[in-house]
Amino acid sequence: MKTLIPEELLPLLQDLGEQVLEGTPFSQCVSRLCGQMTQRFGYPLVWVAIRESGGDISVYTQAADPGLNPDSSCLTDEERHCVDSVLNTQRTLHLQVERDRTGETPCRVGGRLYPAQLVIPLRTRDLVVGVLALYGAHRNTFDTSTIQWVEILARHVSIILSLAMVRKETAARIFHLAHHDPLTDLPNRILFADRLKQALARAKRYGRGVGVLFVDLDHFKTINDSLGHETGDALLKIVADRLVRCVRSTDTIARLSGDEFAMVLSDLAQGQDAGYVAQKVLNAVGRPAIVGDRTIPITASVGIALYPVDATEPDVLIAQADRAMYGAKKKGGQGYQFVSLEMNVQVPERLTLEKGRDSKR
Repeated sequence: MKTLIPEELLPLLQDLGEQVLEGTPFSQCVSRLCGQMTQRFGYPLVWVAIRESGGDISVYTQAADPGLNPDSSCLTDEERHCVDSVLNTQRTLHLQVERDRTGETPCRVGGRLYPAQLVIPLRTRDLVVGVLALYGAHRNTFDTSTIQWVEILARHVSIILSLAMVRKETAARIFHLAHHDPLTDLPNRILFADRLKQALARAKRYGRGVGVLFVDLDHFKTINDSLGHETGDALLKIVADRLVRCVRSTDTIARLSGDEFAMVLSDLAQGQDAGYVAQKVLNAVGRPAIVGDRTIPITASVGIALYPVDATEPDVLIAQADRAMYGAKKKGGQGYQFVSLEMNVQVPERLTLEKGRDSKR
């Protein structure tokens, strides 16, 4: 049987459809839907919870009540339980408060000060993409006929939002591909430059340092030519994984080209810290790598440029780190070199002293 759309719902669905077709960001589409529900039908609070592809829940809210500040990141425990229940059962959940012996109606459901709540699954075929939650100002706000038309609305909204979700995921995937290396999935040169600019802006604001490290594998061309590109690619993946383990989550590691990697070390208290990371990189990369039935020895050379000591502009820092890396290679590789001659003396001496103290303990 064909389900007719109530006439009062057509403008809302038309507006939502137009927003999606015009390419309006997904979050704005959903927030606008919630706003339309409060304005057209007088519900004091409306929110939509969407289950993202990774399983996380994103919440979008709109409140007509000026005294309520809807926080999209803070559902009550009761509301989270409602979301889980509806996502799992795929059935509408209707809550209303019970009258007490005095005839008074306590105004509280879902952890909010309202006497009625309706939570409807948003689904396409057998897939539940999220829930639509409405609150009523009266205990009997949601009678049988109201629940029926809201469920009709939810079915059509689900179809439109599923198209918006596909567009959103496609856009995110395109962005990821444009900003990441296809072999190692590390940030590429474009994203590296952007992260470096952000790190420098924060460092300037808070008076901190930034380190730019260039890492280049020694004799990689020989390995690639003699063992083949498949082996070379496998080796680059191993190196990328090892480099990620050398830094903090707030730092950035990128593959710029071939066997050339770069790092942004943000929020440095002192320049020597970049030297410690460089030594950590050399130790991690320098372990032999097993590719298939081969054990391949690897070494690397690292160049280090510091903000604001060596330069203050991103392009200059990158060029300085690259030059320092080639300086390390000229010395035989398997080492690191700062742009600053003073730092090249200070850091090795300090590392030697610390190793000496450690050996006496």
